[in-house]
Amino acid sequence: MKHWFVAGVVLVVLLAAALRLPQLSLRPLHNDEGDNAIKFGELWTKNDYKYDPNEFHGPTLPYFTLPTAWLARSPDFNDFSESTFRTVTAFFGIGTVMVLLLLAPDLGRVETWGACLFAAISPAMVYYSRDYIHEMLLVFFTGLAAVAWWRFLKCGCLLWCVLAGAALGLMAATKETFVISVFALVLAVVCANGFKKWRCGFKPVGLAVGVAALTGVVFFTSFFSNMPGMLDAIRTYAPWLHRAGGASPHTHEWWFYFQRLIFYRANRGPVWSEGLILVLALAGFVAAMTGRGLGGANHLLVRVIAFYTGWMTLFYTLLPYKTPWCLIEFYYGMIVLAGIGTAVLVRFCKPGLLRGTFMALLAVGAAELACQAGRENFSFDKGGVPFCDTVKNPYVYSQTTPDIFRLLQTVDGLAKAAKGGYATPVEVISKESYWPLPWYLRRFTQIGYWDNIPDQPLAPIMIVGAELHAGFDERPARTHLMAGYYELRPNVFFELYVNISLWTKYIKTVPPEKD
Repeated sequence: MKHWFVAGVVLVVLLAAALRLPQLSLRPLHNDEGDNAIKFGELWTKNDYKYDPNEFHGPTLPYFTLPTAWLARSPDFNDFSESTFRTVTAFFGIGTVMVLLLLAPDLGRVETWGACLFAAISPAMVYYSRDYIHEMLLVFFTGLAAVAWWRFLKCGCLLWCVLAGAALGLMAATKETFVISVFALVLAVVCANGFKKWRCGFKPVGLAVGVAALTGVVFFTSFFSNMPGMLDAIRTYAPWLHRAGGASPHTHEWWFYFQRLIFYRANRGPVWSEGLILVLALAGFVAAMTGRGLGGANHLLVRVIAFYTGWMTLFYTLLPYKTPWCLIEFYYGMIVLAGIGTAVLVRFCKPGLLRGTFMALLAVGAAELACQAGRENFSFDKGGVPFCDTVKNPYVYSQTTPDIFRLLQTVDGLAKAAKGGYATPVEVISKESYWPLPWYLRRFTQIGYWDNIPDQPLAPIMIVGAELHAGFDERPARTHLMAGYYELRPNVFFELYVNISLWTKYIKTVPPEKD
């Protein structure tokens, strides 16, 4: 292995870590992240995790969160922070870069290094590596399963076969959409006209499938403590297929993903684009189809990658259900194709001025992608709002606003002023989703959640959805005052109602504002 490749790999991995690991608590948890954090809390505090076939996706995320929780400064669940959880997906994001290195012997060093670089600096890959959701785990396990199976076919070592099976099982135990990836891979092999070359007898295939099944059973049954979990793993496809067919508020036009990847600008914010990766991916796809410019890369491998990416892109484009984080499931293949396309274009550029110019333009484009990734996660707009928490960012979607921190500061102050502390009763009432409030209010031991105003809303602290404002104000008892108006998510507002006597005590604890 050439020294430049080793040095380049180290640089890329360090860059991936630098973009993923710092300041993971800069923005509040998204409502999905709050769901996942509370679900992990069941495992951590009660050792009572059970797979839910209707919500929350698979069990790998909470179980792979255990190591970071063990390493936390305090074992108390209430002391865990956003960083505790997002560290998990950040490391899996780094893993999506490193797993590509296993392709180097057959893909080529330049191709592999280019793919690793784009995986490390892609704004989409970086942003969702910093989200405590299942997508990055699914992408990593998919890459690991495919690469391990390829390595097995090349060398015949059964350890690679077992690893491929385990990764396949982990895919299944991560998210229901793993079936799309498996189906796309099968179609890719067929389309690449390589079925005979991939066929290796029933024993290793059976071994891989057996290991996959065992891995899935272990996770879905919560390590054999919840045996009905395996049936739930099958039942889950009824509600999820219903949503995927369009029975969801998250239905969008076919160009939804490409709008974010090619050109995006909102509310006079900065321009975002990952067009460089898409152009290079197109060059890689053309090379895979024509066989030109591939150098020493294994043509079958390249074609399988190309067809897999094509099928995945088609499936996710046609599905009515779309959320921005789903794009990384097909975009990962585009990133590998971009690495291939980079090497192909370098070979087509003759040594001299043309090649030097191309390399310089490539370096500028890569630097711009890295700057976008840094800006979207660590920089602030002119109003002081972080780009990681504003619709000016193409990958922000129904994100919890920073206003939640203002609400939490007030509620926390009220608890300290109240005689009961965190045992003070709290009621959260809203027809809209109130997540991630259950995570942020987890210290309160006497808290309840309703979708309508209960008959006796007499809790000292009440957080009420703005849509229920009129109904609440018409109540005859005037024991509470409206103490604040807060935006939980874009255009989703909550009002804080506090018992008058408690508010009087709280006000006395607030330091006077400086003139």
